[in-house]
Amino acid sequence: LAKFLNASVYVSDIDKNSKNKKILIKEKIPFELGEHSEKCIKTDLVIISPGINPKNEFIAKIKSKNIPIVSEIEFASWFTKSPIIGITGSNGKSTVVKLVNNILLNKYKNSLIGGNIGISFSENVLKEKTNELNNVIHILEISSFQLENIYLFTPHLCCLLNITEDHLDRYIDENDYFNTKIKISKNIKNSANIIFNYDDKKLNNLFTKIKNTTPFSITNKISKLKIKGNKIFSKNNDLIVNQSQTKLIGKHNFYNIVASIIIAKKFKISNQIISKSLTNFTPLEHRMEKVNINSKITFINDSKGTNIFSTISAIESFKNDIILILGGYSNEKINKSRILKSLNKDKIKNVICYGNVGPILKSLFKDIKPTLYYKAFEKAILNSIKIAKEGDVVLLSPAFKSFDQFKNFEERGNKFKEIVKNYYA
Repeated sequence: LAKFLNASVYVSDIDKNSKNKKILIKEKIPFELGEHSEKCIKTDLVIISPGINPKNEFIAKIKSKNIPIVSEIEFASWFTKSPIIGITGSNGKSTVVKLVNNILLNKYKNSLIGGNIGISFSENVLKEKTNELNNVIHILEISSFQLENIYLFTPHLCCLLNITEDHLDRYIDENDYFNTKIKISKNIKNSANIIFNYDDKKLNNLFTKIKNTTPFSITNKISKLKIKGNKIFSKNNDLIVNQSQTKLIGKHNFYNIVASIIIAKKFKISNQIISKSLTNFTPLEHRMEKVNINSKITFINDSKGTNIFSTISAIESFKNDIILILGGYSNEKINKSRILKSLNKDKIKNVICYGNVGPILKSLFKDIKPTLYYKAFEKAILNSIKIAKEGDVVLLSPAFKSFDQFKNFEERGNKFKEIVKNYYA
């Protein structure tokens, strides 16, 4: 995008084996790999990758020279006049982005999803400009990392789904993380375009003090929707959707559906279109994804469940006995009391632990639940299959990151599905 705008661009990547090398050569963009050199300081502007920790020594050096540092979403936002929907939260962002896109494609021919979902905002703005697209709307999944360096970034509307403790290896404390997340709303002048989860205590405490914001809830009548069991109605009692007729299971997905409807209503989408879009929606891979096999045991791939709050939501989605698979990698201090308090549920029949954090988890659960530990992920999955009985749910919702044995949660989820399918082949 910067090159298209005739900027003089230089790329610096600390990874000497960067996958970006080929495209940089092809695009004739000068670059350096394996270091951040003094060339980075001879610049008018730095656009920082969200993966780079702001505590990085070289970033401190750039700041000392008073060189502006902006996030990629900040930069991209300067070059589009199309509406932007910004969606953030600790859990559920990807699902809501996809749900909203599914609905809005009925009105906006060029509804473009981007941000933390794998397609950069800049890529979509470049697509918009080079193809001279009309009727564009940008739907962005936005992480806290992407919000660290925003200044003028102003979504048409923003939605805050929930904020739970996360990324404490990067932030000073929970409040620091919270304050970074809520930066998404800082430039929005029309407070009605700030949509927030009223049932989230911290969001409630902040945004109910601001007049005319738009809350949503599944427990309180303050929402512009009526909730009766699994059914969601408009204020005039028209049925919008019945969750049981969708493929989205669990309480957390009920929140995701409600948030998506509230956003869609801001764009005057009819109940009929919303209902059709939600019932036809296929859930995301690795997020409460049912593995399709011929078995009376239910296998759920929730590899994207990389924090304790996500795992709690997954557990609460089922009434049957659960064999829970926990484990992975952590570079943060493990809150043992919270794990024990949150996951000690009657419906959990067995706990299977694996990987880097497995021994710690086993020591927590061994006296209260039948608990097994296997270092290797594959052994853990195979043994969970062997101890499962008809009617049980085998739930991979690890509560931790995947980096001990996998590149990412997608690779972990695919391995889970492969092991299960091969077992029943």
